[in-house]
Amino acid sequence: MLAWFLSLLLPFLLSGGVAATPVIMPAHNLTADSEESEWAEFHTLSYQEYEEAFTALFNGYETKWSKNGRLMLRNGDSGPYKFVKKGA
Repeated sequence: MLAWFLSLLLPFLLSGGVAATPVIMPAHNLTADSEESEWAEFHTLSYQEYEEAFTALFNGYETKWSKNGRLMLRNGDSGPYKFVKKGA
């Protein structure tokens, strides 16, 4: 960025006025495109990773309904069921 700014400023300072050569701006910024594609890839991979972790956690619990209609939960397929707290 600094080099680009100096390349614009240097002809102006050497000529003592307005630079005689026109400044042509690049039509496309390649670094921004590659950075956007890297972030898109990161989001896709992290979404897949979190989805797998959530599915493993979700499948690790077992639920059933008690006789009085309350939800019960236990971790894995062994151990006692515990009532799930109502509301928040």
